Amino acid sequence: MIHGERDTPPSDKDAIVSAPRGVGKTVLATVNQYPSVHKRGCHGALVEETSAFRSDIEQFSDLHVLLWDADLEQVLDVREDAVASSVSYDTSRVPEVHIENQFRFVSGYEATLSQDLLVAVDDRALLLRNHVSFEQPNEHTIYTLVNFGIEDVLGIDGVDEAYYAHEAGVDYIVAYDFDRFVALAQRRPSAGDSTFHGHRVGRQNHSFGDQRSAWADIYEDEDGWLTPNDVATGRVDAGVGLYVGHEQEVSWLTGIGFGTTHRDAITAATNVLDTGYDPIRDSFHAAWNDWHEAVRDGPTGDPTADRMYDLSMTSMKCVQDPRGPMIAGAFKPIHFEYKFVWPRDQVILIQALLAAGASAEARDALAWLDSVQIADGVRGPRGIERGGSWWQNYFVDGTAHWRALQLDQVGGPIYAHWLTWRETGDDGVLDAHYEMSRRAAEFLLQWDNGWGFPKKSQDTWEEVWGHATAGSAAAIAGLRCMAELADASGDDVFAGQCRDQAAVWAENIDRYCFKQDTPYGDHYVTADAPEGNEHPAPDSRPDAAAFMAVWPWNVVSATHPPMQSTVRLADEQWWRADKTPCVDRYPGDDYTPTGTAEDGGWPLCEAYADMVRWLGGVDDDAVSDHIFEHAESWATAAGLLPERVDGNGDVRWNSNLQWAQATFVLLVESHVRGVPFGMAPDG
Repeated sequence: MIHGERDTPPSDKDAIVSAPRGVGKTVLATVNQYPSVHKRGCHGALVEETSAFRSDIEQFSDLHVLLWDADLEQVLDVREDAVASSVSYDTSRVPEVHIENQFRFVSGYEATLSQDLLVAVDDRALLLRNHVSFEQPNEHTIYTLVNFGIEDVLGIDGVDEAYYAHEAGVDYIVAYDFDRFVALAQRRPSAGDSTFHGHRVGRQNHSFGDQRSAWADIYEDEDGWLTPNDVATGRVDAGVGLYVGHEQEVSWLTGIGFGTTHRDAITAATNVLDTGYDPIRDSFHAAWNDWHEAVRDGPTGDPTADRMYDLSMTSMKCVQDPRGPMIAGAFKPIHFEYKFVWPRDQVILIQALLAAGASAEARDALAWLDSVQIADGVRGPRGIERGGSWWQNYFVDGTAHWRALQLDQVGGPIYAHWLTWRETGDDGVLDAHYEMSRRAAEFLLQWDNGWGFPKKSQDTWEEVWGHATAGSAAAIAGLRCMAELADASGDDVFAGQCRDQAAVWAENIDRYCFKQDTPYGDHYVTADAPEGNEHPAPDSRPDAAAFMAVWPWNVVSATHPPMQSTVRLADEQWWRADKTPCVDRYPGDDYTPTGTAEDGGWPLCEAYADMVRWLGGVDDDAVSDHIFEHAESWATAAGLLPERVDGNGDVRWNSNLQWAQATFVLLVESHVRGVPFGMAPDG
């Protein structure tokens, strides 16, 4: 949200920040406002999980600020001890992040930490402007603590070493792992001081010994004294001090630079401190405003909806790695990460970018899909020959990660190619990626089960192997898109083969995927003939992914009675959040923070359901209500849409899922145009 507009519940990963161009585009940081339900009663907000060079390689995990009161002999940490916090963007077009934390010392007096965060456009660096206001003139020291951990998303490679350095009057903490370096420095402009008032480098989670953590030294000891230590190896942390005495208003800058050498990293950190916050801020704002001038602004005329539209575009641009792909989200649950690239998500993001006129970003994302298509002769799980398809997800450099077969991640890239060509009107797009789409279509053509339907694959939610409704619809759409691409390229025979196969599969989708008299009624299911023991049974539960068979895949009409029956069930309490109109993926969905079924829903699922309601005449206001009434109530403190909300509509999971941002943009564009944007060709 724009600063001061409204209060919202706290949530995970409330804001993300990067630069839209320059070397700053390689830096991506998140800000997390901790909800008490998730973190031992914590209410603070702090910078977390910053990446550089690659969006999936973390440089540090947490940046803490701690306040020491020597008179009370008490230390308060920004995450553990803040009594309240807020996170906001400067504007919907410029993701300069404003963070505020409030503290209350044991005597009752309060302190406020205000921070402004941005990424330098011309340096690989973060810059934080910090200000602390103390109600009482007690004797204070302010500590900055960083948990390093330069690692890829698998978490198997920690920092090798961190060390203290002093060069040209400036103190630094530098951490490195192979050729990835990060350097921290601070400066108090009013005093011209760039040195640390005490420093310690230690090992995380070590409370004793010579290499005990800086956290233990500052927070656990609570004696206001940093035991000096210049170097540590392994997974390290580092704390540095800023002694401010009895001053009640204190301002300082924190610069964090990244590089492939020690010199590069400290130079980046020093450059932003030397330049100062306001000039860095001016170039950051100019770069973001320039980018937004080249794409569509929120087009509804409603300030709230247009702000969320612009924020969604800003968010998608932030997570686009310089190589072209967009990660699914800057989010790290307990056991895995979202900093991978799913072709499935990428396709919908391309659809949204094209709708908003961000054709350059869409082209880059499409080119990346082309570059990572699987070569002929490569086999995946189950012994399937995968040439022409895509892996389930990837590292941003194109290395495969999960390797299951999902048909929406085969038909989808063909659709993205067709849509990019259609929206740009550029035959160069047609020619550049024609072989990619033809190879994908050839894979689909040989995937017939011998009975007029696609063979089994993994469903959209990556849980079930069967005849997936949404995946099968995406395969049909992909072949129809290929037919149009082939027509335009004079490949008439192949165009006919694709259309014929698509027609047979479309004719049989109800026979496989529509079930009657289940415990839930009559509806499309997750998958026919599923393997495994999922509950509720995937072939007898309704599934929100099936709504994608209407939009964008255009395989089933919204007025088709089986689809009408399915979407009406989405209003039932057993499938949606109790107190907000947001449908879940399917009844009994246990993909939640607790690993058990919870009351709640997914905004992106509601987007697809609302499109079906609108197109099918079930509710003519479904899309407009989603845009103008419901979406804002689901958003994070900074205004981004999450992956999941709870039964009250409060953020429950993954606050910057880019698929959710994309569906909001797509609903807005469809509403303004009066027709759904991005419908695949019909039969």
